[in-house]
Amino acid sequence: MKRRSFMKSMGAAASVTGSGCSFAIRKNKYADYQPSGDIPRRTFGKTGIEVSQLGFGSHLKKELIQSPEKRDRMIKLGFDGGVNTFDVYDHGGYNQFEPMGKSIRDIGRKDAVVSLCAVKKTEELEAEIESSCKTFYSDYIDLYRLYQVDDERMAIMEKAKEAGKLRAIGVVSHDVPTMEGYVDRYRDAIDFVMIVYNFHHNKGAPQRKNYPNNDYTALIPRCESMNYGILGIKPMGSDAMVELALKERFFKDKEANIAQAMLRHVYETPEIDCTMPAMNGMDEVLTNLESAFSPKMSGYERTRLSELSTIAARMKQAYLPDHYKWLENWHTRLS
Repeated sequence: MKRRSFMKSMGAAASVTGSGCSFAIRKNKYADYQPSGDIPRRTFGKTGIEVSQLGFGSHLKKELIQSPEKRDRMIKLGFDGGVNTFDVYDHGGYNQFEPMGKSIRDIGRKDAVVSLCAVKKTEELEAEIESSCKTFYSDYIDLYRLYQVDDERMAIMEKAKEAGKLRAIGVVSHDVPTMEGYVDRYRDAIDFVMIVYNFHHNKGAPQRKNYPNNDYTALIPRCESMNYGILGIKPMGSDAMVELALKERFFKDKEANIAQAMLRHVYETPEIDCTMPAMNGMDEVLTNLESAFSPKMSGYERTRLSELSTIAARMKQAYLPDHYKWLENWHTRLS
């Protein structure tokens, strides 16, 4: 079903039962939402899969994990706005496979691109893939990536792809040398990579100069030459960067929405096929959608990002929680 037709049908029905669906008329300010534009889509490297430039990230706050009905409404609001790519975590306390599987089934499995991370031990990996297909009511998963990468796990992924159980194999790493090693070793077996990319951390792009050694200036064009799809994560530099922007009153600026500017910075890098911010409220979904409907960044937005980047740089790692302090090791101020 087309996304806008889907939303209209939801407004016409009081409830849907008997098919695993459980949602009622949304009597709130989002019920009559009409997108003000379209989200550009990009061909995801050699896979041929079309992904929305804005994706739905997997990180959730605890209170949202405990509110699957609200998350369901957010997913459908994003879909109606043009998001077709959804990253889903089931580990680390997120437990999102089952509720997200139901939400995506409601909107139409073939209309959604499902992105998952393999987390089970090697001896359980085949079973994990089989289980994931069932949970998402499908014979296949679109994008399946490895965080722990070795020959045996890659062989299992290749076997599953050959069997039609997944469409694309990816790898994720938070540092360039490790990712370069994956590309060296697995080359044609890799279909896509997932990397951190935002306005402050790891910003190296092919056309830019004077970046530190540990950036993506070499990696990104190499991935492009291999025709890999590229997923960008942490487009806002983590929740800590957003909190810093709040503290420094960037969100009080009436001339520029700093969150949208952060996303537009990523949109301006054509090598990043899809960026996946975390979304923890309906207003966040709408804010992010509006950034994708108008992806061009203004000069004023660029200036504001530079100012925020400068503040973060002066603080070094102080604004980051311990588990994210590694991000600032790759800092290069936006210029």
